[in-house]
Amino acid sequence: MQDTLNEIVAHHRIRQVLERYCRGIDRLDAGLIDSVYWDDATDNHGIYVGPGRDFSAFIVPMLRDAFTCTMHVIGQSNIAVTGDRAAADTYFVAYHTRHEGDDAVVDVAAGRYADMLERRGDEWRIRDRTVVMDWVETRRGLADAALALDSFTNGTRSPDDLSYDAYKWAASSR
Repeated sequence: MQDTLNEIVAHHRIRQVLERYCRGIDRLDAGLIDSVYWDDATDNHGIYVGPGRDFSAFIVPMLRDAFTCTMHVIGQSNIAVTGDRAAADTYFVAYHTRHEGDDAVVDVAAGRYADMLERRGDEWRIRDRTVVMDWVETRRGLADAALALDSFTNGTRSPDDLSYDAYKWAASSR
């Protein structure tokens, strides 16, 4: 029974690492992105191959300059844990919005994060990541979308995003 409980906890903590990565990418938060990699980790994103801890220095300026917003959505993860090591194959769809003239354009990429993770002490992080791309498409003609974004609270790609306030509020109750 304890082995099953340990595996459930490991799966939960690994999933938190994967979700923290997506939040970091979409908020352009280099600290969050860096926090998912061990110091000796590697990352192969196709457009970037190198140390995991250097990925944020590459990707944050690139995303800021090329896109007005991004949204990374992760789906199912097939996670196999063996002691202090784990493999995870996690499906994702990543939306990248940009302007092309007067039109909003969305580049949609779908694939999988193929991760090798390690637990050091009580913490799980990525040891090696390879992005496996399954398909990419571009959606045009979005300027006349049915819902106007100005009717909603808009996200920001910085610590000024409303979600940071929620995390501060939750932490203040401890």
